[in-house]
Amino acid sequence: MQNTSNFIERGIKYFILISLFFSASNSLELKNYIEEHKLYENSYWAKLLHYRNGISEIDSTNFFISNNGKEDLKEELFETINSLETGTNNVLCRFPLRVEWLKENIPTLEEKIVPYSCEELDKFLELTDAKYVTMVFPTAHINSPASMYGHTFLKVGSDKETPLISNAINYAAKTDEKNGLIFAYNGLFGGYEGRYSIMPYYEKIKEYNNLEQRDVWEYDLNLSQEEINKLVLHTWELKDSYANYYFFKENCSYNVLWLLEIARPSLDLVSYFDFKAIPLDTIKILTKYDGLIVDSRYRYSNLKKMKHILNEEIENKEFLKAYIKDEIELPDSLSQSDKISYLDFKIAYTQYQRSEDGTEKKEYIKNYLKLLKERSAYKQTRTYNIKSPLDPLISHDSARIGLFYDSNDSFETSIKPAYNDMYDIVDGYLQGAYIDFFELNFKKQKDKDVKLDRFTLIKIKSYSPQDMIFKPISWGIDAGYEHFKDKDDYFKIKPEVGVSFGNDKDFIYSMLGSNIYYKGNDQLYSAGVNIGFITNRIENFNIGVNYTYDKYNKSLENNQFEAFTTYKVHRNLALNLKYINDDLYEKQDRVKVGVMFYF
Repeated sequence: MQNTSNFIERGIKYFILISLFFSASNSLELKNYIEEHKLYENSYWAKLLHYRNGISEIDSTNFFISNNGKEDLKEELFETINSLETGTNNVLCRFPLRVEWLKENIPTLEEKIVPYSCEELDKFLELTDAKYVTMVFPTAHINSPASMYGHTFLKVGSDKETPLISNAINYAAKTDEKNGLIFAYNGLFGGYEGRYSIMPYYEKIKEYNNLEQRDVWEYDLNLSQEEINKLVLHTWELKDSYANYYFFKENCSYNVLWLLEIARPSLDLVSYFDFKAIPLDTIKILTKYDGLIVDSRYRYSNLKKMKHILNEEIENKEFLKAYIKDEIELPDSLSQSDKISYLDFKIAYTQYQRSEDGTEKKEYIKNYLKLLKERSAYKQTRTYNIKSPLDPLISHDSARIGLFYDSNDSFETSIKPAYNDMYDIVDGYLQGAYIDFFELNFKKQKDKDVKLDRFTLIKIKSYSPQDMIFKPISWGIDAGYEHFKDKDDYFKIKPEVGVSFGNDKDFIYSMLGSNIYYKGNDQLYSAGVNIGFITNRIENFNIGVNYTYDKYNKSLENNQFEAFTTYKVHRNLALNLKYINDDLYEKQDRVKVGVMFYF
């Protein structure tokens, strides 16, 4: 009996030793295969880990199996395989696309993986059921500096006939910050976590179309089902991770491009954006790949709908004004079509008041449901012929170089990385919303050296037109370093506030502002007025006039009149002509002519 027991014990030991031998042999074989094929140097493995310039752009540690995964692709690959063989770190469920890629590239790997179920992942894939992908571009919101560049995210869905029940894949800074200055500072310097999320598409449309009053463009992408599956799986892999959010570069649009590169490895997208990633530019980069964008659609905002009803559908605007204030009821004498127009306007206006003026929630719900009940009494579906604006894809690119000759016998060169000002052609941009960052202007006068004439840190002008219903305030801010005529360089800041009136083609504005120049103990400041008119009614032309009066301390004053026109030669080339009359020191008429290249 004892001999039998010893025999069994020795057998078990031999079995364990043999198993360990074959396991070690298999592991060595696997390691040799990986080394031979250098899978850790494969470009797709680097993409799966969001590697650029030798480091991952994902900053949370839970995105990596290895402690050094952020900097070491090789170690991350071997640690991932080890976890699959030992059934640890939940790799099968956390990183399904990595596992899929590894199995495709290592023939013997699948038989070594310890299997287990991933119910949460299976449920996610079932609910997502993605069959198509659309790039979505909410355009600028004229009175919000943070949104003047626009935004991009992806829509994934299973049925194109019911787009609102699709899902939105979004990347955004995680913050509840209400202070604009703090938000701007943290956004510029990576002070927030940027996170991917997936939510119902109708929630995003509600946010942009109805609450923020932003038009939305949709661009359908030509991705195969296999590519769509990869995109969705990678979204799952990212759902609990974050990257430091940077407003100018590693922002919403830049990080959406990673998902498209994962879906189709042949796409080279993120490498185009080393210093800035403006949403519109990240959509335009897709047009470099023939057939990637297959269709585009325009979805107008709540505000655009109201403006259309106000200007095109309703004759008695005073009656409308009284109706939305609940001062009168709709008379029976009105046609059904007119009643529907008034009701549609009031429903949209009730939503607008909630988002803009902060109507108390209980009151809003009561009024909103009451109006919906009234509207439901009319079975007629009313469609409004709201004209689609020019597709943003035809707009000029965001960076610009300008070369100018001034009749005072000087030459000027300007360069700016972003974005659009009043002298640029407005095609594809929002009329009246102008924003520039970091513009450098150099001047070369006769018999003098080249000098820095102006450096613009930020310049924003928001000319939001008023009408009898909507009364937005126009405003502007201009900050930077500027050579003040024949004096030294000063730090300058110019806040202004006023009103504008007009439409999508032309508008007038009247602003009150103050120039403040500062250098040590030397200060110049003024109070003044700025009025002007801009039109783009003539195709390929942007025309404007502007008059500015400033009364300075130190017995200085300035009257300046400017007339300008810009002609678009083609999308990224324009000619600019200005006439300037300026009398800060002596009356001086000047003509400035130049060419502007966009890239």
